[in-house]
Amino acid sequence: MSTELLHSGANERRHIMLKKLGGKDVLQNATDIFYDRQLADPKLAQFFHGSEITILKWHQFNLMGIAFTAVPENFDVEKLILVRHQHLFDQGLDETYFDHTVDIFVGTLKDLNVDPELIAEAKAVIMPLRKYFEEGAELARQRQKKAMQQQQMKQVGLAVIVAAVALFSIKNLRNGKK
Repeated sequence: MSTELLHSGANERRHIMLKKLGGKDVLQNATDIFYDRQLADPKLAQFFHGSEITILKWHQFNLMGIAFTAVPENFDVEKLILVRHQHLFDQGLDETYFDHTVDIFVGTLKDLNVDPELIAEAKAVIMPLRKYFEEGAELARQRQKKAMQQQQMKQVGLAVIVAAVALFSIKNLRNGKK
């Protein structure tokens, strides 16, 4: 099988996936329904504010090729998830949202009457990605903890400066009264 980038129009993976799923129109419909459900979901909608949904749908259309085949060796999923979604992890994205999104994905495919075996196969391919959501959430907590510690250090430093100025002022007032 080819390990070309998923965005290639000649990608063998996409053709296999499309054939299994029932064609490009079915995949496009699945992508639209999947995003509509996520955008309507109060738990997930927060992560889409300010996003260009058309571009996200295009990427999702391409990424669904992974779910129905396998993650190509030359596709850096870890970087895609951890680096490109860092701001989402900082907003609270974690593995529980991943699980919820997988449920929406599976529900979308079921509603489109995709073969249950194909759904199970797709889910088995994407579930190992959960570890990156766990890692991304942990890295976000570490960033938040570090930022809080830095803020506390600034506050301690400011308190020390204020105390030093106050002591200096008190000393000068006492010296001035004598």
